[in-house]
Parts: sequence; C-alpha cells; structure tokens
Amino acid sequence: MNGADANAVWGRLRRAGLVEGDAPDKAETHTPWYIRTMLGVAGWIGAMFLLGFFLGAFSLVANSPIVALILGGALVTAAALVFRTWPAGDFAGQFGLAVSIAGQSLVVMGLGQLIPLSDALVALVFAVVQAGLFVLIPNFLHRVLVSASATAAGVYALGIWGFLPYTQPLVFAAFAWVWVHEFSYPRHGAQLRALGYGLTLLVIYGLVVYTATGAWRAMGIGGAIANPVGGAIAFWISNALTGAVMIWLVWKLLARQGVAVAEGAGLAALGGAVLAALIALKAPGLAITVAILLLGFANGNRVLFGLGVLSLPAYWSYYYYSLEITLLQKSALLACAGIALIGARMAVIRRWPAAAGREERDA
Repeated sequence: MNGADANAVWGRLRRAGLVEGDAPDKAETHTPWYIRTMLGVAGWIGAMFLLGFFLGAFSLVANSPIVALILGGALVTAAALVFRTWPAGDFAGQFGLAVSIAGQSLVVMGLGQLIPLSDALVALVFAVVQAGLFVLIPNFLHRVLVSASATAAGVYALGIWGFLPYTQPLVFAAFAWVWVHEFSYPRHGAQLRALGYGLTLLVIYGLVVYTATGAWRAMGIGGAIANPVGGAIAFWISNALTGAVMIWLVWKLLARQGVAVAEGAGLAALGGAVLAALIALKAPGLAITVAILLLGFANGNRVLFGLGVLSLPAYWSYYYYSLEITLLQKSALLACAGIALIGARMAVIRRWPAAAGREERDA
C-alpha cells in the first residue's frame, strides 16, 4: 500500500471514529506471535527464578501473608510501570512479564495464608485481581496469561462447589462469544483477542483435564467429581450444553455471513452442527475442536486455525487411550462418528458440487 492509499484508509477510519489524530509517518513493526510466545515462556522461567530468589533470600516472605501481599503488589505495580513506559520493547516486555508473574504468585501465597479455610474464596479473589490486571496492564501477552489464569481460578472455585461438570460448557460458551464478536467492537479488538486466546488455552487444556478426573482429585476437588450438582446425569447435561453451544456458534456464523438458516446451505450447516452435538454427548472434545477450526477459518486467524488443526487429532488420540470406557467401545464410537461425518461431507458434495469445488480451490 502506497502513501496515498494509506492516508485514504486512515481518513476513512478517522471519519468512522475508530482512530484519532494524523496518520502515522510509518507503519509500526510488530513482533511475530511465535517470538511473543517464546518470550512468554522465558517470562515464566524468569518468574520462577525471581520468585525463588525472594523466597530464599527473605524467609519472612514465606511466613508472613501481609509481607507476601505487599511485596507481590509492589512487583505487579513495577511490572505495570515497565509495560506502560516501554510498551514496544521486547526485553522490557519479557522483564515485566517475569516480574508480574512473580508478584502474582506472591499474592496467591498471601491470600492462601490469610484465608486458609476457603480455597474457593481464595480462587475467586485471585480471579478478581487478575481481571483488574487485565484492564490496567496493556501488554497483549500479559493479558492472555491473566485472562487464562483468571478463568482457571473461577473454574477451580466452581469445581469445589460441585459445579465442575458445567465449567467446560461455560468456558466454551465464553470462548465462542468472544471470537464471534471479535470484529463487533473495533475499539476493543486487541482486548477481545487477548481474552479469546486466554480462553482458547483453557478450552484446549480442558479437553484433557475434564476427561482425566485424577487431575481434579490431585487439586483437592475430588468430592465435587463424586457428588456434583445434578448427580449422576451432571456430565451428560454438561456434554449436551457443549453441543448446544456448538449449534449456537454455527447459527451465529451463518448469520454473520448472510446465509439464511432456512435455505439449503444453512440447513446443511446446522445439520452438521447437530451431528457434532450428538457425537459430543460421548466425546465433547469433537464439538470444541471443530469450533476452534471453524472460528479460525471464519475469522481468518491462522494461529487459531492452527490450534484447531493440532487439537483435533490430539484430542482423539488422548480420548482413545483414556480409561472411562473400554477400547472396544471407543473404537466403535470413533468408527461411527467417522462414518457419519464422511457421509455428511459426501452429501454436501453431491448436493452443492460447485460450492465444494470452490472450497477446495480456496484451501
């Protein structure tokens, strides 16, 4: 795009109220996502060393919740200043991320000692703190991490109270809503994408954790698994809600693309969503991984689409070797699901051959 075209686009955006001021002299350079991801991993490692330093050098931090809270708050405040002072610096971003994570860990330690008899209350307070950090600290990667940790803390609290089976469809619904409305609020697009990626991490993580009940027992909420709200049918209700979210998502995407639900293509898409929802009654990960693929393709988001491509075979591989039912039963379920999906695809090709050919060319 030449300078004249860029100025014209900027003028249209300014008239629409999406930007302010004069057009920038040159385009800003952005660090690729994979480098930001590696910086995030480096931030976690740096946070562990920094936290270990404070715990090893100052034993008072580990023994006094007030000191842990004060020091943790000071570290988070310092990280916020770093992010706001050097918003585009990669080194500053990594350093600020490490300081912030260490500070948040100290805050959790302090809260755990101040409220020792209520893990759920500690988790909720921590989730509120994380939500505040999401708003106050403008770094994208930091927002992804705090949105994921805030959601995980809320899931943990609900699990302790016996609502563990319903947290998967709840997180899935929030994930779907955020990505469906990614372009509906242009002023808050960066915040929505950060929140969306954080929820994506929780959704993918839940594909394994919700199946492996031992992971929840290790976290101290085994009673919520044995006696959930809703009794023996709680997980069936959860899987049905996951399928319902899948159907809603397809309906919203059709509406966004201007495809009438009552027409043939719309009915076929909804039929496919219903089929995925039925399979999700026994394997809820199918609806979730297909939804990640759909949203990545619909939004033109290659990162999200790539996560869907990776999570779909990963979930099926894990599901096949997990031990809720026998391998023979799982083999039959996977075979029937595969036959149904292939049959649906063949029906679409036979009914709309031109559209199928266009999709292959686009791919």
